[in-house]
Amino acid sequence: MIYTIHSEQHLKDIRKKIANVDHSIRFAGVINDKGRLITGSARDNIQFYVDKREREMLFMEAALRTRMQGDFDICLGPMNFSIYHRKNIITMEFPIENATVYVSSENDIDLNDVPFRIVSLLKENTAKVLESGICVQSSLLMEAKSEY
Repeated sequence: MIYTIHSEQHLKDIRKKIANVDHSIRFAGVINDKGRLITGSARDNIQFYVDKREREMLFMEAALRTRMQGDFDICLGPMNFSIYHRKNIITMEFPIENATVYVSSENDIDLNDVPFRIVSLLKENTAKVLESGICVQSSLLMEAKSEY
């Protein structure tokens, strides 16, 4: 079933909830399919490792990666999330229809827990939205822990 995003405020609410999932989360945002930031914010007193222009490039790259992963949905199933572990930071990307939830964190984040808590949060909020008549599609409705 395909749903569409009807409310930017709903995306802001989801973003705020994700930012509070774990103290290690530095930034949580939603980017559209072109990589433009729809809503996002960093934790207080966070120093970015990249400037505004470089963040825009990171978001465009994340959106492209998310779209390209859709090419494998038929044979592997929908992507629930992806994680990129760098020396200074960890980024996580969670696809939703025509958008990507983009999260960055400190390296001490529990990768066996936090991404799955975010998936659960997205599932819960999608269900609540469906009940209220506003629909947000998420490929995360599939079970988060799947095998290849």
